[in-house]
Amino acid sequence: MDKQIELLRAIRESLQANDYPRAIANLEKVVELARKNGDTSAMSRHLGNLALTYYRLGNPEQALIHFNAALDQARKDNDRMTQNGLLGNMGNILREVKRYDDAIKHLNEALLIAQELGDSRGRGIWLSNLGLVYDDLRKPQESIPLHEKAVKLARQMQDKPSLASRLGNLGNSYVVKGDYVQATENFKESIVLYDELGRKPEVALRVGIIGNLYAEMGRNESDGEIAFKRFHESLDYYGRAMTLTQELGDKASEAEVVRSIGHVLVDAGQLDDAAQYLDVAQQMFDALGLKKQAASSRKTLKRLIKFLEQEA
Repeated sequence: MDKQIELLRAIRESLQANDYPRAIANLEKVVELARKNGDTSAMSRHLGNLALTYYRLGNPEQALIHFNAALDQARKDNDRMTQNGLLGNMGNILREVKRYDDAIKHLNEALLIAQELGDSRGRGIWLSNLGLVYDDLRKPQESIPLHEKAVKLARQMQDKPSLASRLGNLGNSYVVKGDYVQATENFKESIVLYDELGRKPEVALRVGIIGNLYAEMGRNESDGEIAFKRFHESLDYYGRAMTLTQELGDKASEAEVVRSIGHVLVDAGQLDDAAQYLDVAQQMFDALGLKKQAASSRKTLKRLIKFLEQEA
C-alpha cells in the first residue's frame, strides 16, 4: 500500500509539471501493482489514466490501446460507470483520428449506459460529441437532433458554459444545412450566455460569425430592399466585433473584421467606403506579417480601384 501511495503521489506531481513521460512510467508501475494484487477495479482506473496521459502526450494510438485494456477490466468488474466514461472518451479520440464509424459505435454505447445510470451530465456530453461526429461527416440532418437534445439537457441542468457551447454547435449545424436564420438565433443566445460568463473572446468570435451570416443572407437575397437590410445588420455586428477585438488586443482578428466590412460595403454598392476599409485591412495584415491575407485584400482593392476609375 505504501508503494502505491508513493507511485500515485509521483504521478500527480508529474502531471502537474506536465512531465508526461515520467507520469506514464509511474502509471505503468501502478497498473502492474494492481495486476499483481488482482484488483481489476484499480487496473481499470489506472489504465484509463494511462490512456488519457498518452492522449495528452499527442499519441492517440497508444491512448486507444490502453482505453481498450481499461474497458476490458471494467467489463470484468461489471463497472458500468467506468465503462461509460471510457467509451465516451474513446469515441472522442476515434472522432479525432477520423474513425467515424467506430466513434459513432462507442458514443452510442456510452449513451445507452448513461441513460441506464441516469447520468444526465454524461448523456449531454456524449450527445454533443456524437453530434460533432455527424458535423464532421457534413450530415446536419443527423447532427441537429443530437445537438438539440444536448442543449435541452444543459438547460435542465442550468449549466451555462455547456449550454453556450452546445448552442454554438447547433448553430454550426444549421449553417451547414443552409438555414442561416436559425443559426443566427442559436449564436445570439450563446453570445448572451458568454457575455454573462465574462468570456469576451467567445463573444467576439460569435458576433463576427453572425456578421458573416447576415452578409451571406444579403448576398443570397434576390429582393434588393431585404438584401440591403441584411447588409446593414451584418455591418452592425461587424462593428461590434471590431470593438471587441480592439478591446482584446487581437490585431489579426480585427484585420479580418475590417476586411469583411470592406467586402460587405462592396456588395452594398458603397464602393468608396469599401476601398478605404480594404486599404486599412491590407495595411494591418502587412504590419502583422500575414502575407497571404494582405495579398488577398490588395488584389480585391486593385480590382475595386480599377472599377472606380472606369466609372469616373
